[in-house]
This record gives sequence, structure tokens and C-alpha cells, in this order.
Amino acid sequence: MRSVLLVSGILLLSACGREQPQTAPVEAFQKDGVVFKLDPQSATDCKTPGARYRGTVQWKVPAAEKIDLELRLRAPDGQVFLGTNQAMGSQETGDWVEPGLWFLLLDHRKGETVAAFQAGPSPCQ
Repeated sequence: MRSVLLVSGILLLSACGREQPQTAPVEAFQKDGVVFKLDPQSATDCKTPGARYRGTVQWKVPAAEKIDLELRLRAPDGQVFLGTNQAMGSQETGDWVEPGLWFLLLDHRKGETVAAFQAGPSPCQ
């Protein structure tokens, strides 16, 4: 009986230690004082559905003694696009930005996502 309780307790504790995958935000946001954007926001080619394009991601966060930022794709635990200790900057993407792709700005100092946006759909009708 003790071994059954011990095994059950171990299984319960191991399940608690597993982190669930983090999901993308449902809408764009920026914390106070944060600027986070993509230029251009949308693809200029409206003839090809799902056309990929190149853009420049720009960020600015309030100054602090220590800056520890990460730009991630799709979700807070998604692919790292860039890590930086600069409060302000920009970085060009490759030709892989597509409509609907989420960009997230994480502040490791605060342990939170401070801004997020989604690459826009083509502006064409």
C-alpha cells in the first residue's frame, strides 16, 4: 500500500513540474512606454496568397540599469529571433514574414511579455 501511495505521489509531483506550452496572444498589445512594430506591417504583394516578405522589427523599452530582451516568434516559448541588451534598436528579418505571424517582445528582467503584434494581411483588396 505504501508503494502505491509513494508512486502516486511521485507521478503527481512530476506532472506538476511540466510546463505547458505557452500560446500566442489573441490581440496585439504594448505595455506603457514600450514601442514594438514591424515595417512594413503588411506584404505589398497581394497576388500571391501567403506571400512571404522581409521587414524590419523595431523596439524601444523604458531605460533600466539592466536590459535583457528577447524577440520571439509565434509564442512566448517560440523560436528566438533576437536577444539583446539594448533598450532601443531594430533588426531586419529574412524573407520569412507572412501574414498572421506573431512577434513577441519578452523582458527577462521582469519575467513577462511586454509587447506583441501580428504581421498584417496584405493591404490589397
